[in-house]
Amino acid sequence: MMFKTTFVAAALACLSALTAEAHVGLRRPCGRYTSASGCPAPPPGQSIDYDINSPIGVYGSIGAPLCKHTVPYTQRTVYNAGQTINTQYSVGASHGGGHCQWALSYDNGKTWVVIKTLIRECLRDAGADYSVPVQIPANAPSGKATFMWLWNNAIGNRELYSNCADIEIKGTNGGSISGVAPLIANYGPNSAYIPEFGGNQPDSRALFDQRKPITITVGGGSGSGGGAPKPPVTTAAPKPQPTQPAEGGKTVTVTVTKTKTVTVRPTCRP
Repeated sequence: MMFKTTFVAAALACLSALTAEAHVGLRRPCGRYTSASGCPAPPPGQSIDYDINSPIGVYGSIGAPLCKHTVPYTQRTVYNAGQTINTQYSVGASHGGGHCQWALSYDNGKTWVVIKTLIRECLRDAGADYSVPVQIPANAPSGKATFMWLWNNAIGNRELYSNCADIEIKGTNGGSISGVAPLIANYGPNSAYIPEFGGNQPDSRALFDQRKPITITVGGGSGSGGGAPKPPVTTAAPKPQPTQPAEGGKTVTVTVTKTKTVTVRPTCRP
């Protein structure tokens, strides 16, 4: 009986390890509820996600919300505005690479602004030590923020992957960040659809040209919690700007026509 119990426990442990390495997940900064060493314990009432590498949805259905988990950590990693985060990933199957976006939110995921986009080459031929540098904008306001990673894979089921890290930014006392809202594709039947794009197939990069511009304004005040929100300010549509060139690829031009301004007050929850 002892041998059987030990064997079953070992088998379950191996299954958990294989599941966690099945696809790709955010390892650094610590994705919510990851089992990676050195990361905080999940908040009260939550548990470690041993399947953190799995997608949050496919084109036909939604399996989990953006970020995969909605309750933030009680412990946050502190970064300075302008600092570069060397993001790291647990890679099981990179599915031929794909498109990645990184975004910030100051209202626990209600509104997002993209701070980096990598077209086509993200995670292509990625190994265990895969890393992407992502810079926090130099004008980022101080406050508690959510750092989100999104990935649409090139080959395989039409999936969307997303993990989030809970951070605190030391920057300006109040201010705003302008950019575009993230493209949410292959996430339920009402989302944008990106077909497979292995080899020289079209990669639907034109969809990223259609992302809507957004300005997130954070009110100033004492401490990281901020003060009263500033009145919304509508900005003119920006001129076409090149996105981050993909390694070995072409520069993608983003053209936008509408502007959305969102004013938020940083959450005081942990």
